[in-house]
Amino acid sequence: MIKKVLMFLPLLGLVMLSSQSNAQMLGKTELVEKVDAKPGQTIIPYSKYKLPNGLTLIVHEDKSDPLVHVEVTYHVGSNRELPGRSGFAHFFEHMMFQGSEHVADEEHFKVIQGAGGNMNGTTNRDRTNYYQTIPSNMLETVLFLESDRMGYLPNAFTEDKFEVQRKTVKNEKAQNYGVPYGFVGEVKDQLLYPEGHPYSWPIIGFTDDLDKATKDDLNAFFLRYYGPNNAIVAVSGDVNSDEVVKLVEKYFGSIPRGPEVAKMVPPVFRLPESKFKTEKDDIYLPLTMMVYPTVPNYHRDEPALDILADLLAGNRNSLFYKNFIKAENALQASVSHPAFELGGEFTIAVITYPFQTSAETRKLIMKTLEEFEQNNFTEEELEISKESFISNLYGTLESNASKASTLTQYHMLLPNKEYNLDKEIERYRKVSKNDILRVFRQYIKDKNYACLIIERDPILDQPGSKKQAFTSFNPYANYTPDYSEFKALKYNRPVEDFDRKIRPVVPPAKPVVVPDYYKFQTENGIKFIGTGSEQANRILFYISIDGGQLFEDGKKFPFGTAFMTGAMLNESTQKYPSAELEAAMNKIGSSISFSGNAGSINGTIMCYKDKIKETMEILEQMLLFPNFERTDFNLLKKQLSESVANQRTNPNIVASKAFSKLLYGDNNPLGKYTTGNFNDFNKITLEHVSRFYQSFFSPHLTNIVVVGNIEENAVKDAFSFLKNWEKKNITLPTFTNFPQYNKSQIFMVNRDNAQQSQIIMGHRAFTYDAYGDFFKANIMNFVLGGNFNSRLNLTIREDKGWTYGINSYYTPGLYSMPGYYAIQSGIKAEKTDSALMVIMDIMNNYKQNGITEEELSYTKSALVSSDALRYETSFSKASFLSTVLSRNLDKNYREKQAQMIGALTKSDIDQYAKNYLKPENMVIVIVGSQATLKERLEGLGYGKIQTLNTNAEGKIKIYK
Repeated sequence: MIKKVLMFLPLLGLVMLSSQSNAQMLGKTELVEKVDAKPGQTIIPYSKYKLPNGLTLIVHEDKSDPLVHVEVTYHVGSNRELPGRSGFAHFFEHMMFQGSEHVADEEHFKVIQGAGGNMNGTTNRDRTNYYQTIPSNMLETVLFLESDRMGYLPNAFTEDKFEVQRKTVKNEKAQNYGVPYGFVGEVKDQLLYPEGHPYSWPIIGFTDDLDKATKDDLNAFFLRYYGPNNAIVAVSGDVNSDEVVKLVEKYFGSIPRGPEVAKMVPPVFRLPESKFKTEKDDIYLPLTMMVYPTVPNYHRDEPALDILADLLAGNRNSLFYKNFIKAENALQASVSHPAFELGGEFTIAVITYPFQTSAETRKLIMKTLEEFEQNNFTEEELEISKESFISNLYGTLESNASKASTLTQYHMLLPNKEYNLDKEIERYRKVSKNDILRVFRQYIKDKNYACLIIERDPILDQPGSKKQAFTSFNPYANYTPDYSEFKALKYNRPVEDFDRKIRPVVPPAKPVVVPDYYKFQTENGIKFIGTGSEQANRILFYISIDGGQLFEDGKKFPFGTAFMTGAMLNESTQKYPSAELEAAMNKIGSSISFSGNAGSINGTIMCYKDKIKETMEILEQMLLFPNFERTDFNLLKKQLSESVANQRTNPNIVASKAFSKLLYGDNNPLGKYTTGNFNDFNKITLEHVSRFYQSFFSPHLTNIVVVGNIEENAVKDAFSFLKNWEKKNITLPTFTNFPQYNKSQIFMVNRDNAQQSQIIMGHRAFTYDAYGDFFKANIMNFVLGGNFNSRLNLTIREDKGWTYGINSYYTPGLYSMPGYYAIQSGIKAEKTDSALMVIMDIMNNYKQNGITEEELSYTKSALVSSDALRYETSFSKASFLSTVLSRNLDKNYREKQAQMIGALTKSDIDQYAKNYLKPENMVIVIVGSQATLKERLEGLGYGKIQTLNTNAEGKIKIYK
């Protein structure tokens, strides 16, 4: 057993280092690589440096926006953990935000968000990263913060912080695993990988491993892996490389090297036989997942395996689509090939209809694979698949964050190669038909696989039955690894020639350049707005047709008709069958998709500049000449109706459905979920869809946003096909007469044995306005629940450890109708009543005592400075332009808002809190265990608890 475990572990190679002074660290920072932009090549220019202490620095200069992205990546993920000590890397993702020697608890978030930036951290199998995007004047401050937690964390790592974050991580796991299929990854990894393989335990860790862990264990893990020689600092944006080098040398240069970290050698294994495991869950639709072990990142066979997966199931011409979806044997059928540092997983996942067995599904999968080998694919299909991958790679150039992450990944896994996007693109361009067939036979055909089957627990369909929470099986529960070498490590505090107690001086922020734009309107009423963007490789068009769900009445048009109509626009047109339509788009690297939602029908189009003509020909067909074929409708309705039925197993959707119904009532679309409930959706016919399209699609309700390297006149030419679109005499409906509540009231949806309670509570509020109540209420809410350092989150998550996160927000109403205010969280089940009391106490305290001067200053800075991040990507520009157009705003509306925020006083915010917060008049929806909680919740003084069923149906009694 022990030999089996240890054979997969990297050599520790522990090197004990004595404390190093600045003098002992003397040496020159080395320029390792410099890559310049080259005409005709798709590359990210950068300079790469190596500091004497082993830190790698990558700098990419991009002066297009006054912002910078800083990303610090440690080459340690769950794969560096020991059996019996899982979850440590993810735990440190949390701990690194809890303050360091010169940075107070929660201050990192406060500084970044207070400057208008955003930040977070992520952990995967192979690495942990911490990142922030901020206005470029904050660069030195961010480097100070990041270096402080690299060099000065241990002295601030207290037992209290450790215990709170242990609770938070456990809450995160309960939240993630409490939704349908939430535990699939953990079970799949144990089934696929042999015992002892670094991928055989979950990234978040086994709960009992977290329970056994001590503060000293975690501290030793930090000393082992979080040194500068195991880190990459990537800086991308409005910077000067020479200045960045100097700042990084100042703040990181004196941090002593950690123990050397040996490169992990991918452990080669093959399944001696196919393995099967069946798990029961509260699901409606069974899942069959088959996983074949393959190759790691950047292996020569990775591109061929990626494209093989796409050829099998990537579009409507694929065999998996034809044999499973079109033949009505499955709701979803996907094939993918995620690859990691130590291996890859060729994954076939099929979600079937309730009556089908996994044995039948596996038999059809094998038949489909045989058919693929016999019939192969055409060269044209291969080229289309390649284009799909290459188009996605171009998306890397959209933001400084994606460029920094990409460069970091290349260096981490290909450190001795001058690697860039052009070489990655070339890897996929070179894949041949023979390569595809070779990897199919080498890794898939007749090879053993791990098969995970998730079925609905039949006991749940018996009266009075209760769902049992998923319990992790930890094969290493009784294994105690030798941790002595880790514990022998000693913390070496950096010795520096400057005073870290003196914070960097933040220079004035550069002015934010609001995108210039053009606007025009066609004779039939279509409104256009557009802006140029040279950074984007493709052009983005966004279409919004007002109305959507608002036109539904539940009778002439059943609830869910707009959603179904939007989906049908992606099917056959008068010229193209649906499969040919998709193939035509894929062939030119374009994408067009439509969807229906609460207030509109939306379309998103992406295409290369030289493919606009072909793309618009396809768009014309989809928008103006849908065919509404009955075969398309029947198949799509079957798929979507099963998805709607499955919604009752998701506590978040269940809570949202109930909340909407309670706020707005049951007889208008505002009180309905976008899809409607199962009974609503099943009433929809093809005639409903066709009539909805003919009645409510009109050019005068249509807005089109354009972002990309295209001139206004070219836009007019491209959309000239819309000039014959006939305007209809329709207006948007409005709704009133909503339920009235004179006091706070609790409604429950029962979820037996739930480990967490899903809470959403609030009241109706405002329609959108740029300068009035909606705008002011959002400012007021920022410190209450609108950011990580809000009163709600710091108390319920950071102080109490009862949740993974809690937030509050105002959602504007559709058009002239009221929106709502909501507080939302997943709460540890046994703390549900306590959390509700604390939430109400925090709201009441804020309403009575108002904001502090410190909070006011923080709010002003955060909300005004965030403008620097609003216009970086095509989608962020499109969001801004869409708001300007749909709300009829001035270009400088953000400047006016900033002036209003700057003039606010404490008394202003205090008055807003008194005016807008209504803790005494809240609709409170709790999805949780009624048997455990009902009596305790009724003891809080909100009256008798009403129970709603899982579809949020049933009569509602309002207590006056």
